[in-house]
Amino acid sequence: MDRPEYFQTALSNFATDVACGGAIRHLTDQGYTLEQIVARLDYPTPRSKAQRIMMEHLYEKRVLLLQEPSSAIFAQQAQFVEEQDAYGRRTFRKISIDFNSQRKMTDTPDLTMLSPSGKEAKMQTFLWRESAYDRKRDGKLTELLHRKCEENGENLCYVSCAFDFLDIDYNSQNQQQRGEKGREDVISCLNSRQREYLVGIRWEKPVVYHRLDQRMREIIGKLYEAEAYNGACFFIRTREKLCL
Repeated sequence: MDRPEYFQTALSNFATDVACGGAIRHLTDQGYTLEQIVARLDYPTPRSKAQRIMMEHLYEKRVLLLQEPSSAIFAQQAQFVEEQDAYGRRTFRKISIDFNSQRKMTDTPDLTMLSPSGKEAKMQTFLWRESAYDRKRDGKLTELLHRKCEENGENLCYVSCAFDFLDIDYNSQNQQQRGEKGREDVISCLNSRQREYLVGIRWEKPVVYHRLDQRMREIIGKLYEAEAYNGACFFIRTREKLCL
């Protein structure tokens, strides 16, 4: 991409974000699908640009992960939050997010020094207790996943999603038609809103990890019952990996 085109694209993305980025992120948090978001925007926004903002937000909120959940989830991450006093003066305070306790806390320095090899070893100590789902032993899948999410906290539960076949090019009508035909059998067991949600996500890798919220529990349960899902669920607090 040449420089004029690059800056033009960057300026266009900035204008879209200013005009409707906040609305897209808010609607994403409310659980709207991409198609529902685009339909509700007052500012005319191409689907691709709305999807870009939605995807960035899903990754920022850790609803989606590009790598298998691991001890990196527990690492505290620094953030700056804006605060306003009674006189309207705005200041920024540094906090850290503890994904283990799911609480935000005032940042405190960690003076522990680790060598590169020590850091690598620390990251590799996360081991899963792996088991295979057994309906006779575990009961209905959706009910089991609900119990596991209550035990671990929904924000610390993920499911592997090999849905890259759903990622079609909406700029190509022929490719869209081929994509529609290719996925009909796989997701035919889902209702229209569930299908719409999956198709609205840009599955950037062969396997992406989605937070195991209620919608995904229902989707995975239906796909599994229809013998259209093969993957694993990860429960980080109890370090369990459930293979389906």
